[in-house]
Formats: sequence, structure tokens, C-alpha cells
Amino acid sequence: MDQDGGAEAPRQGYALIVGPVGPDRDWAAVTLQQAGLEVAAATEEEILGGRDWVPPTLVVLDDQGTRDERKASQRRLQAHPSFVGVPLLILAYDNDIDSYTGALTKGAAGYLIKPVGADEFTAAAQKLCDWKRNADRSEKRRRLRRPLLMKVDIDLRARKVRVPGELVDASGAGCRIELKEPLEIGDLVRIILHGHEDSTHVALGAEVRWHRVAPSGVHVVGVRFTGTTALLAGKLLGFASTGLT
Repeated sequence: MDQDGGAEAPRQGYALIVGPVGPDRDWAAVTLQQAGLEVAAATEEEILGGRDWVPPTLVVLDDQGTRDERKASQRRLQAHPSFVGVPLLILAYDNDIDSYTGALTKGAAGYLIKPVGADEFTAAAQKLCDWKRNADRSEKRRRLRRPLLMKVDIDLRARKVRVPGELVDASGAGCRIELKEPLEIGDLVRIILHGHEDSTHVALGAEVRWHRVAPSGVHVVGVRFTGTTALLAGKLLGFASTGLT
């Protein structure tokens, strides 16, 4: 995993909210606008109706249908020529673990349960917009990584402590994680993946390859998967489903 460097650039582009007309979509649009993001909204029918869309920085699927309908919408949006390589954030009422993991392993960058708090929603949207902007600065980096927001626990074997964090993006070789405590280069860790509420008890072995402190003060580490994890991580994290690799 490569380490990003330099100060963050101003946000640019726009977020596209896809969903039926109604209060849910209106809330999502107003919430992101109040956070300073440029927003457009459309139904899926309008998206698929032949209009050439300027590629957005983020697509938000405001789901109000069944699980099968949501899966179909996700597939269609990810296949749209204007949205290839654009992070997809799903807002849905289904709170079961299969819906959560299924969406992520099929390429969604994040899955939030409705009703979601404004702070959580805007934080996820801004993080994904920033990821897209930074990824576009490097074609190589864009191909190697996919954005993926997921809560994790970092199990430090040598120190026998567990530190909470958030996975930011992943590839077949490793991932980047944000956390409030520093890790040492060379640390051997277990990454415990979370569902939307609690741990899934799925653990990925990894080695810390680099560490930096972001302008916000959060610690960012790049880890490389080790052992059999390196063979399984692609399927577990779904990075190959997005067209980014």
C-alpha cells in the first residue's frame, strides 16, 4: 500500500443522490448541501433514461425497496458508464448482516442504516468525496484501491490490546485504516471486521507497513495482508467487484 502525502485539497465535484422522490431523498440532499457539498438528485429511471451524466464524486443510493430491488439497483448503477470508479454509498432500512456485507462485497463503498444521523451521513459522504479526489490524482492508485468504509478493531498481538478504527480503502494486497492511536511499523496485527452494529469475528492477519498523522490528527496506517489472508482478502472485502482494480 502506498502512503498518501501532502495537504488536502479543497473538495470539488458533486454528490448524486439516486432514489424515488420523497422525504428520504429530500433529507439526504438538504443534509449534504448544509455540509457544503454540491448535490444533484434523480430517480433511477432518470439515470438510466439515456442522459449523459457528468461523472459525480459520489453516488448515494437512497434505497426504499426490497433487498432484491436494492441489489439490482446497485448492479445497474455500478455498471453505468458515468459512474465507473465512483464511490457508492447506500442508505437503506434493512439492518441485517447479510444486507450489510452483501452490499459491501459487491462493491459499495459504504452502507448506512436509515434513519441515519446527519453527522454520520455527512462524515461518510465527505470522506468518500475526499477519497475520490485523492484517488484521481494517481491513476495507478485508483486502479489498485477501492474505497471501503467499515468499522474494525485492531488486535495488537504483542501488546495484547485492541484498538478501534475504521477501514478507509482496500486492495488485494492490503488496506488503509484510520485510528486514534499510533501503530509501529512492523507491528503484526489482526483486523477484526465489523458489521453495522458489532464485530463479525472475521479476522485478517496483516503487518503495518507505514504510519502517518493526517491533518485532522487521526492516525493513518497502511497494512499488508499476511499468510492465507492475502489469498482471501479480495473476496472478503469485495475489492474486485468495483472495476477499480
